[in-house]
Amino acid sequence: MITQLIESSSLAYQSSNRTQYPFGDHIGTNLDAVSYYLEHAISLDTTRTDLLLTLANIYTFQGEIPKALHLYEDCVYQSHLQSDAIIPLTYLAVWHHYLDQHKKVTHYLQRLKGVSSPTAMQVEQLLSAIEQILAKTINYGTALNTESELKTIQQENGNGAIIILGYKLNADGTIPPMLLQRLDTALTVIKAYPEIPIFVTGGLAQAGMTEACAMQQWLIGHAVAADRIILEDKATNTLDNARFTLAKLQQHNIQQAWLISASIHVHRSEIIFVSTQLHQRLTGHQPNSQPTFIHFDHYAARDGLSPNPLPEGKVRLDCYIDALRSFGLPAFCTAHITQA
Repeated sequence: MITQLIESSSLAYQSSNRTQYPFGDHIGTNLDAVSYYLEHAISLDTTRTDLLLTLANIYTFQGEIPKALHLYEDCVYQSHLQSDAIIPLTYLAVWHHYLDQHKKVTHYLQRLKGVSSPTAMQVEQLLSAIEQILAKTINYGTALNTESELKTIQQENGNGAIIILGYKLNADGTIPPMLLQRLDTALTVIKAYPEIPIFVTGGLAQAGMTEACAMQQWLIGHAVAADRIILEDKATNTLDNARFTLAKLQQHNIQQAWLISASIHVHRSEIIFVSTQLHQRLTGHQPNSQPTFIHFDHYAARDGLSPNPLPEGKVRLDCYIDALRSFGLPAFCTAHITQA
């Protein structure tokens, strides 16, 4: 019975039907369905910390942070080994940070340090990065660096690059308005930085055309030299954009990069790229040839999607959710099924 409930919750989590999902005698969001099935499973076995942790994560997706914190505490309490407490303690530190409850952040970081000092140090770095990125106002490229300023930046931070994040193409493989806005912004940045490479990332295909290939063709059609453009055409989401593009950045010894995306997505993208690097360092997956972090900044498309200069509401919530997911903590993490 529990296995069936977990499988049903996993199907709901993966579903593209986000708003009219049937479950039990109800119709609601797919996340409502995930919660419904997991709550039922937990009622049959309250000792399954994998189910408690996954349900807590789903609660954070729904903005129910206090309910999530209660379940994370249950996971710590039920930990049989000290190492079992590392993940829930990490969640507790990060979500109390989201709530601006800094005394509790310090408390959980101290507890985490007692279990795993390296993890506590990386979580502190993650929280510091989140703070710095969320404090940035959206940069629409109104004050692009001059070529001389760029040279100074490169002297201080190393080789530079431009990264354009993809967006789902039209059914016929053509570029939709949202992606066109990013490309128009990118073209301005590309002209301002005429010598640095351009990484286009996105592997979702429509009519045989990936986002990356469509962007490459558009840029070449707008007089951008083909040899400046480097394709990453495997990623199907922003977490993969970061993971796959970072590998290529490291191969090219890039140390400074500008992300170009939607105005509601630039802070989240920066956080994902930085968090992915922290996870690489923690797990030892960062190449020895790339001992230092790549520094990221952004330019946002003028798309009218952000009424405020700083991320608020669901945009800010999603920044924390994806910081954790890109830090190597999958949202759906039961014993037999794991999904970011």
